[in-house]
Amino acid sequence: MKILKKIHMARDGYILISIIFYIAGIICMTVPSISPLVLCIIGGIILVAYGIVKTIGYISDDLYDLAFQYDLACGIFLIVLGVIVLGCNLRIRTYLSPGFGLLLLLDAVFKVQTAKDAKVFGLKIWKWILILSIIVATFGILIIIKPFGGSHISHVITGCGFFAEGLMNHLTVKETVKISKQIQGREKNGEGTD
Repeated sequence: MKILKKIHMARDGYILISIIFYIAGIICMTVPSISPLVLCIIGGIILVAYGIVKTIGYISDDLYDLAFQYDLACGIFLIVLGVIVLGCNLRIRTYLSPGFGLLLLLDAVFKVQTAKDAKVFGLKIWKWILILSIIVATFGILIIIKPFGGSHISHVITGCGFFAEGLMNHLTVKETVKISKQIQGREKNGEGTD
């Protein structure tokens, strides 16, 4: 597979997953009465898709290697977790919300490292990546510990967390995934195949 194609697939996949997180966030905030079975099935599919996108991102070869540097292990983990959620759906429904909170927290911690590395590369966007990471981590913690007893507030917090996760990934991929001129030149000359 050509390098440019892998990079574009990874970037486009991340943007698509970001849009899915935006939609999931809005749905969580506005439609709190979704059945647990539907949540498990949709959650499992999102986890598998996110894992596949992360794995493709890891094997791509962008200029800075920032957005995808931790994605192999995380991608495999998400695929396995998604399969478990799909296979065991109703037995694990009580763990679904804290599990998503943990996912947000984990991804936010990795993005803190990405922000640090972006600063080293001189990318001005590092501050926004760091700020969004802190916001997503905060929502992840709130989803895990559920300090507000009301289910409506929990749905709003979960929705905001998903929306912030989508924004963090969207911004990170849009601003840090760059294709080097050397790779572009090799692709034009037909040398970019693996």
